[in-house]
Amino acid sequence: MAMPAPSQPLAGTPRIWAVGGGKGGVGKSVVTTSLAAAMAGLSRRVAVIDADLGAANLHTLLGAARPRVTLSHFLSGEVDSLAEVMVQTSVPNLWLVSGHQALLEMANPKQREKEALHRQIQMLEVDEVLLDLGAGSAFNVLDLFLLAHRGLVVVTPEPTAIENAEHFLRAAVYRSLRFVARRPDVGAAIAQLRDKHHKRRVRSAQELIALVREIDPTAAKPLEERAKAFAPMLIVNQVQSVEHRRTGPDLVVSCRDRHGLAIELAASIDSDPSVRAAVEQRQPAVQAFPLCRFSRQIEKLARRLLHQIADAPRESEPIDAARPRPLRVVEPPAARSTRRPALPPLDLAEPGAYLRCCREALGLTVTEMTERTRIRGLDHLESERFERLPAELYLKSYVTAYARELGVREFDALAASYLEKFRTRAKAR
Repeated sequence: MAMPAPSQPLAGTPRIWAVGGGKGGVGKSVVTTSLAAAMAGLSRRVAVIDADLGAANLHTLLGAARPRVTLSHFLSGEVDSLAEVMVQTSVPNLWLVSGHQALLEMANPKQREKEALHRQIQMLEVDEVLLDLGAGSAFNVLDLFLLAHRGLVVVTPEPTAIENAEHFLRAAVYRSLRFVARRPDVGAAIAQLRDKHHKRRVRSAQELIALVREIDPTAAKPLEERAKAFAPMLIVNQVQSVEHRRTGPDLVVSCRDRHGLAIELAASIDSDPSVRAAVEQRQPAVQAFPLCRFSRQIEKLARRLLHQIADAPRESEPIDAARPRPLRVVEPPAARSTRRPALPPLDLAEPGAYLRCCREALGLTVTEMTERTRIRGLDHLESERFERLPAELYLKSYVTAYARELGVREFDALAASYLEKFRTRAKAR
């Protein structure tokens, strides 16, 4: 039986995004990692979970070493919490739960394992969680897709990919309705429907609901509510022509007319050679090539999704008092020790030099801070060698993360001062 699909998260729990698609090779993992990096660049704390246990590769796309502890160790019970599996990536504010080296039996987690995964995701101290799902429409893939507060379906402008995406969406909504069918009144109405129309082929979820409504209007209501809550978003990837750009709107209309599904076109993303180059560099494109067309479109998509979050009301359900206290993923230096050297007075005129002075006051080397923050080029950051630094989208996160790791309380003001100098130098060039 499918797991329930949450409509809104509880207050204080992360928002879950599931990225799926009916066909492999559509760039789903590349989109997932880039979207996660873009959200992290917009000052969100993000965890990306490689749930493609049959072919996990997010650690490669994010340039992370092969983790010794992975999602498989959590699902098998070898580690107690998902937080123990999380590793910091080279992108500030972005953590990875790898699915690398999954055992064969772990590729199809049992119901209790999926429920445990859901509980642990809700306990992570992050803002966003992105699930990168395997290809196809297997029940386990659909169940993880339905865990999300919003599902994202990636498709390319190819006939087979489009057909598989439609099949995936249709299968997902039926899987979602199966959870409601556990209710006695709904189950009884569906049983009557089968007896009455045993030779009739139901072609859409809306048709099924209409037939149940004829038998029992009350039983049809929870089906209607569940179908209405199923509102995935479509991402058309690798667009190369005007004709390709019509794929998204055409698929939205097809799903509405043929299957009664209300899906929304989130973005059409152009084909960009920078993506392949970024993969070869083992970095998200938005980190390696922040100004390329793909990166700009992904950032626009991230802003759109996060804007929807800001506008969406959150449920005010009480949190279970028996729920364990959330595990802290990253702990600032000040919380690790009560005895530490005092930092020098804040100097907003020379923010880079101030960061260096703070590091030296703590007796730390650049190498040690690089290991802590996973930020490359800290020496360039301290020396304000702006030509060697990334674009502004990432620079703010880098300065903020570095300052917070050093224990600087005025990290917002310091980052603002640093960015102002960065913009001034860019205009002068």
